[in-house]
Amino acid sequence: MGRTQNFRRKSLAALHTSIAAALHRAGLRNRALSNRIEATRQIKRGPTRRAALRAMNEYGMARQASSIVDDREAFCGIQLARYVGSKRSHRLGTRAEIDMVAELLSESWSSLSTEYDLASMTVPEKEALFRATEIVFPFLSVPEVFSGRDLVVDFSRGRRVDRDDRCVCGSGLKFRSCHGRIPGVDEILIGDF
Repeated sequence: MGRTQNFRRKSLAALHTSIAAALHRAGLRNRALSNRIEATRQIKRGPTRRAALRAMNEYGMARQASSIVDDREAFCGIQLARYVGSKRSHRLGTRAEIDMVAELLSESWSSLSTEYDLASMTVPEKEALFRATEIVFPFLSVPEVFSGRDLVVDFSRGRRVDRDDRCVCGSGLKFRSCHGRIPGVDEILIGDF
């Protein structure tokens, strides 16, 4: 029983290490680090543990190019976790929301890094400062009636555009086949060209 369990632990650790290497190559450093940590849970000592410790910064996140970038990533991680945790869905939604959050994080970081001498602070002091900093994120509540579709109006006729009306853009196509159509998944992920 002991040999079989040891073999399973080593196999699982090797699997997590391989996944970590692939994620690191893909640029997903924090996901790679979490897999290295899972491998370390299986094998407590040796090269697996040393690799996880080398990849980790003082915040427990993936080590970045410099301590300033480590600090910024920790600040953004704390603030983003706070924002996403306050949402009912616990995730970011639209591209506009992602852009808004990114801009607020960037502005807050710029203000914080100029106001405080972060280089002279210890990591626990910086982490306490990052947690104490509160960003006011605006929340938008859209009524259920309008949450699914935009309301399209033909102002020249003074009425709402129906699915079978000609599109207001002047293409000559029915609205449902032009601007009223449902976009494909690739369009949603990649966007329009």
